[in-house]
Amino acid sequence: MSGKTIVVVGGGFGGFYALKTLSGLGLTERNRVVLVDKSRRFVYLPSLPYLISGKKTVEDLTEPLEEIAKRLGAEFLLGEVTRVSLQEKTIELSNGEKLRYDYLVLAAGATTEYYGIPGAHQALPAWRLEDYERIVRELGKCGSGCRVCIAGGGLTGVEVAGEVAEKYEGKSEVVVVEKMQMLMPTLNSQRASKIIEEFLSSKGVRIIKGNGVSSVSEKNLNLEDGTSIQCDIVVWTVGVRPPDIRFDVDVPVKGRGWICVKPTLQVMSRDDVYAIGDINHFAVDSDYAMKMAEEAILQGKTAAKNIALQISGETPRYTHKPIFLASKPKSLVSVGYGRALMIWENKILFGRAPYISKMLIESIVMRDVKGKVGGGIATSLESKILRTISG
Repeated sequence: MSGKTIVVVGGGFGGFYALKTLSGLGLTERNRVVLVDKSRRFVYLPSLPYLISGKKTVEDLTEPLEEIAKRLGAEFLLGEVTRVSLQEKTIELSNGEKLRYDYLVLAAGATTEYYGIPGAHQALPAWRLEDYERIVRELGKCGSGCRVCIAGGGLTGVEVAGEVAEKYEGKSEVVVVEKMQMLMPTLNSQRASKIIEEFLSSKGVRIIKGNGVSSVSEKNLNLEDGTSIQCDIVVWTVGVRPPDIRFDVDVPVKGRGWICVKPTLQVMSRDDVYAIGDINHFAVDSDYAMKMAEEAILQGKTAAKNIALQISGETPRYTHKPIFLASKPKSLVSVGYGRALMIWENKILFGRAPYISKMLIESIVMRDVKGKVGGGIATSLESKILRTISG
């Protein structure tokens, strides 16, 4: 095939919508487009905690990437990208295989962060599909009456706690340990934290705040104040970091290695490389975009449209306008029992309605991912509504 080679690394929200937009613009017909991922499946990460309580199945939340790529006119390559040569314009996989690109979209997401805490790798991470499948297996072995300790009281931590508590209906003990003085600290809302803490506590979940994990042993969670909690299962939800991708040229990064990008989503030092979704740091003055699925979706579309302009000889002009900013948190957090919390800046709603909204959003996106009728229209409508009410 003549034309350019466009490589998309990562088949999550950002990668899928970059690929779908490239296809919709006709670029997969005139160019070689390759999707690379270390997993064979697209996974709806925000709903993985539902696997614990059985509300969702793996089939509900996944779609084979090979089928997605074929449907959109692209190739699928199974492999983990470990190195990018910006000078040679190649990516290298863990097996040593290399692939050349004219345009590169890095949408590889994030991975679990252990912060160098001794023994933390012994815990069960709660990030990828394989992690949750392991959690479900270990819970099955443990049965009722076991003590499940969750390190980290952030968004994922409280969701896991709620699903575990619902699964065992008070027959097991659930403990959440959060280093900060409030749950879900990234939302920076005392009111939201209090609502979730009171709800989880009413379901028998024990909450420990202001006391971080100092180490993890086989059956113990050791805390910074010197106390130790005996656990049958330890689930790790403390944080995430960028994937281990090395570059042959220095790339501007922020924090633990998030790639800095321009408003067009191009990497600061390169015009032919884009970084979208969780892997990037998208700055807005002194603020920055939160790592949310909707952000990745919108960024994937924007990056693809800019690549289309470049291939036609034009300068990228589409800029990303974040909806989810760190200074104005917006989120939907489910905590089991058919309940969820919606925070939209200073507006907070808790109960059934936010839970139904969360499930509806998942249904809309998964229809699109699975190529079902109406999925694309519904997803675009959702994005427009979010932009409108965000001002």
